[in-house]
Amino acid sequence: MKNYILSNKKGIILVILGVMILIVMLLLYHRSLHQELLVSSISTFDAKVSEPESKRVLTEEELLDIYINDNIEIINFFADVFKINTDTLTEKLKLDYQNIGLFDTENLEYTLSEYLLNLEDSEKELFDNTIEPCQDSKEYIIALLKYFSNIYTNVDFSIAAAIAQIESGYTASSMLNKNNVFGGMSGGSLIRYKNIEYGILRYVKLLSDGYFGKGLTTVEAIGRVYNPTYNEAGVKIAKPSWVNKVNNALDEFTNIETEITIAAVLALKNIG
Repeated sequence: MKNYILSNKKGIILVILGVMILIVMLLLYHRSLHQELLVSSISTFDAKVSEPESKRVLTEEELLDIYINDNIEIINFFADVFKINTDTLTEKLKLDYQNIGLFDTENLEYTLSEYLLNLEDSEKELFDNTIEPCQDSKEYIIALLKYFSNIYTNVDFSIAAAIAQIESGYTASSMLNKNNVFGGMSGGSLIRYKNIEYGILRYVKLLSDGYFGKGLTTVEAIGRVYNPTYNEAGVKIAKPSWVNKVNNALDEFTNIETEITIAAVLALKNIG
């Protein structure tokens, strides 16, 4: 054996070296594989950590808060129109939102207006009725007429604006002090409204329910109720002079842009 080793020493050394090299290569491969598995594990862990949680379904209370916040400019405006505390109004809306279909309405301003008009009748104590005489410009008042005519969509803005033009000219202090630009009477005297916004809303609401909503859609038809007289045959008609004045005033308000945002309305307040 000794002689064999001595005679094959060189070959044995080569075999041993080959085995050692193979062992080293196996060790290096194992280490590389281990590192790859470790990196893959860490990456998978990171991916799991970074994955967003499933979206949580919002409660109706949370959805209502979002809806109110998204429409707070309009809600604040109507709170000012009706002179009700904004916090009080939002709390009432949260209580009554299902009854008034707040989430389903396609005309939030109409829904708010009708809701507040009804609330005035049932809970008068929530509202301040102190009179604030109008000091605003004609442009602002006309903007209000556009805005509310877009809410009560059956009202013809041009007719509404022309009637107010001949009744007050939008400048008569005796009428602006009462926030009444259309000549509405009660008990033989001009109706007093708490502010000009409320006065214009009430005017448009009157036209919507009492005139246009009843099929009275022309100056002559409106005049038979608004400013009537009787002809020689005793038939009730619109006063001819009133009809002529309104028709002449129509030229100023026909074929003009009537779409207007609440921001554009408010931008005109106290200007001019």
